[in-house]
Amino acid sequence: MPTTINSQKKPDTALLAVFSSSARVVVLRLFMLDPLRAYYQRQIESATGLPIRAVQREVDRLAASGLLYRRAEGNRVYYQVDMQCPLFPEFRGLFLKTANEEERARGMLALDESVRLAFLNPAENKLLVVTSSGRPPTASLPGYSMEVMSVDEFMRQIAEHAPSLDVYLVDGVDLLGRREDVIWRRIEAAGYEVRKGQGVP
Repeated sequence: MPTTINSQKKPDTALLAVFSSSARVVVLRLFMLDPLRAYYQRQIESATGLPIRAVQREVDRLAASGLLYRRAEGNRVYYQVDMQCPLFPEFRGLFLKTANEEERARGMLALDESVRLAFLNPAENKLLVVTSSGRPPTASLPGYSMEVMSVDEFMRQIAEHAPSLDVYLVDGVDLLGRREDVIWRRIEAAGYEVRKGQGVP
């Protein structure tokens, strides 16, 4: 995990940065729910609905406060929450406490490194979680029934167009938005157009 001098900045600077702007809170919510993920500005714009200028302003201020760090890859700049920031645990806890059930599920699954993809069937409060091993995630998600599948089993069912997947891939939503995962190529090649959940880039 990258380390920066950001985590050594004063916590009161970070507090001021967060609570002085509602747009900043919207941006920070995205990072706190999925803290292992890095985003570029257009992804943040898509997930938050904020204009790109507002996104640019807020990520710059959050980076200056020590809550985010930035890295360049080619002509893109990525931002990620600095989990070494002293206020990270409190802020994440605050955002999870104020989140709705769907956001809370997303936030809990996002920290489990074995979770590759997650789909929600909101009509039945059912989750399909695709993990590297096929073992259940460590997160406890009360209020949801959970089906867990290994990557291999999921790929097999995608190839067979298993009807049991329709409640997730046709009627459900993509909970994590990890569309860069190679599994998405198979999903799209099979003709599925999965909607993104609210606030998912």
